[in-house]
Formats: sequence, C-alpha cells, structure tokens
Amino acid sequence: MHHGIGNPVFNQFVWRFDNALPDAELKKLHTNLSQGLLARAVLAPMLPTARHRWVQSEESMPLDLASTTIAQDAVRCWAEQRVVDGLDPEQGTGWQLAAARIDGGGMVLSLVCSHMIADGAAMIAAVRQANQAQPSVRAADLGSRPSLIRGLVDDFDDTIGELKPIVEWAARTVADGIAGIGRAPSPGAAPKPEQPHRSVVAGNSDLWSPPYVVIECPADEWKATAAEWGGTSTSLFIGVMTALAERLGRARPGDELRWSLPYSDRDIGDLDANSTKIVPVRVPVSETADRDLTRIRKAVKTALTEFTARLQTGNAAAAVPLQLVQMLPDSLVARMPMPSDGAEGLCSNLGRVPDDFAMIGGFAAASISARAIFAGADPAFARSLGGGSTAWACETADTVTITVHGMDPDRIRTDEQMREAVAAVLRRWDLTYRLW
Repeated sequence: MHHGIGNPVFNQFVWRFDNALPDAELKKLHTNLSQGLLARAVLAPMLPTARHRWVQSEESMPLDLASTTIAQDAVRCWAEQRVVDGLDPEQGTGWQLAAARIDGGGMVLSLVCSHMIADGAAMIAAVRQANQAQPSVRAADLGSRPSLIRGLVDDFDDTIGELKPIVEWAARTVADGIAGIGRAPSPGAAPKPEQPHRSVVAGNSDLWSPPYVVIECPADEWKATAAEWGGTSTSLFIGVMTALAERLGRARPGDELRWSLPYSDRDIGDLDANSTKIVPVRVPVSETADRDLTRIRKAVKTALTEFTARLQTGNAAAAVPLQLVQMLPDSLVARMPMPSDGAEGLCSNLGRVPDDFAMIGGFAAASISARAIFAGADPAFARSLGGGSTAWACETADTVTITVHGMDPDRIRTDEQMREAVAAVLRRWDLTYRLW
C-alpha cells in the first residue's frame, strides 16, 4: 500500500472541535498512540518468499502543534498540508498527529497514517485504545526484530503457509479453464453491463491535483431525508454520489454505476493493519427530479447479503490471491497494470463513530472528516484508476460529514467546480449543508 502501486496511500481523520483542547491532552493522546498499534515498523523478510513482518517501532513523528491560529475557511487547506515528508512505515514513522487552533475559537485535529500500517477501521481502533486507561493491545504485542535463526524459521513457516492458498488458486484456475474448453456460453448467463455514457471533454493538460471537498449536514435532517425517500443513510450517501457523477458528466440517466463499499468486521483488539474488504454494488442513475432511494437501498441490501454469504462459504477471495502479490517485489507490483473492476469510485460510510473515538480529552468533536489520499497523484495516475470520485461519510452526535475527492482530471478539474457540483446535488434533496 505504500510503494506497490506507485503512489503512497495515506489515510486521514480530521476532528473539528468547538473548543480548543488543552496542550496536555494532545500530548497525552500522542504518547498513547506512540505506544499503540500505529507504532509499527515493517521489516523485510530474510527469505524472499516470505512476507514482510511487523515489529514495534520505537520512533514516532513529533506532535505538530501549530504556533498560530488558522482561519475558519483555511481548515481544509491546513488538513491537506498534514501529509508531510517523513511519513514512512519502513522507518517506523508511518503516522503523525497535528493540531491547530481556529480563529474565533475551536480547534482542528489531524491524524494521518500510511494505509500500510492502518486502514480506517484500524485507525479508529487505535484512537479508541489510546483513550482507554488500560488498552487491550499495545505496539509491544507486535514483537521486536527477531534473531537470524528465529527470523529464518518464521519466514520458512510463513512461506509454507502462504503457498497453500496460491496452489489452491492455481489448481482452481486451471480446472476452470479446462472445464470451459469447447463449452458454449450459458444461455442464462448475465450480459456484461453496459458502460456509463461519459461526456466528451478535452484532456486536461494543466497542473492538477485531486479536488477535495468537505461538507457538513445536520445528522437529524440527513437521516430524516433518507427515510422520507425510502432509504437509509448509506443509500442517501450513494444517491448523492451517483447524482454527483451524473452532474459531472460521468454518467447520464438510465445508466448504472458500480460503487465499491468498504466492509469491515474488525474487533477493537485485532492486531491486523488492514482487514477491510470491498463489496461491489450497482445502482441506477436517475433523472434530476427523481429523489427516490428505494432501488439503491434494495441494491445495497442485496449486495451485502450476497457478500456475507460468500464470506461464510469462503468464496469472497480476490481474483488473484493476496498471498501471491505479497511475494512479489514492489518494483514488479508497481509495473503491473492496475486492476479495474469498473467501479465509479469508493463510497465508505463509517456511520456513527464510537464516542471514545469522537471524544478527545473530554471534548466531543462537532464533526469528523475521513479520507484516503494518493500522495502525488497526477492526471496520468488518476486516469489509470478509471477516474470517478471517492467519498467517505462520518456521523457524530449532530453532524454527518462527507469528504469527496475527484479523480477525473478531465471532468473534475478544480475544488471550486467540485464544491458547486456537490452543493447542487445536496439541494436536490433539500439538504442544509456547510462547506469547509
């Protein structure tokens, strides 16, 4: 996740408080995080066929506490600047905590980490553990650098364990290929979905970085609107993103769009860095006047039901085993074509976050933004992913916060364009909103 796809991926949570947190509480949180599962370093294996191993890191990036206040309308810009040099899981410095006071009162707090050391669920778990008097897991549970003999033995055992799913995948692939020789397509086979109709635009040759927008909506109003139109918070979120894609010229009414929905059943005490799985769902693109969410709700329910059934039977594995990819060197993985499932983008609804994540030092965050960032993403890289948008939704006591990145450099060129499009779509459902 840090080098294998060419651009490092970072996750970021941003808490926005109505009051400034005491410096002592920020330092306490930083200390506790430094002893938790974010404090990990990746070590190369002693055998090239084994996976890298996690060990406890004794290093951490310092708490970045701004010496001056920032303007209310500069919070998003400040958050963008928190992805800094030095964030490197190979050096054990894969995360950083930062904070700044806001003009007129309040504070913004940022936690950035390499996706390699933690997915969103792992970051939430790390903060919750840091807020506990007696955390159930610590960085020490990851172990330390092994001796030469111990490392070789562990790497050999790991290689044997990783070979089993690879051999099973290879045998299944060969068997399926042989069985398919000379066999006519099944008459009942589902036709390949049609591609959405994109608007024709000139290629963007200007300097570009992914447009970034953060929107707050009142939580009660958001949930009431979802219910009014036959949906849930998730289906309204997907409906908004689908309408946004249509408005930006990436689809038209009558098309279907495929979204990737992250799924996690992580326990707060899990040691894994990444455990999120992806559930694909296809939803219809509606006319502007159509606010009904029932079809999206049904599509999401069906997709989740089918996915959990596959999980229970062990049939939810990736097309190519992760174990095989993990055995390959980063230089080779980086040259491999990026897999594309035809998804328009990511819709990650984190739902109502736990109170011990939303509250820091006795202060509850008014809103929380979540996002993932491809560091250094340029137009060529964005096009290689297929364009589209990625979005995250977080709910606190009173606010639903949606964060959107535009990944189509030709149709989504600026923050201002994205802000105007998002605002227009929210007005479609008569939603009150505030843009960061």
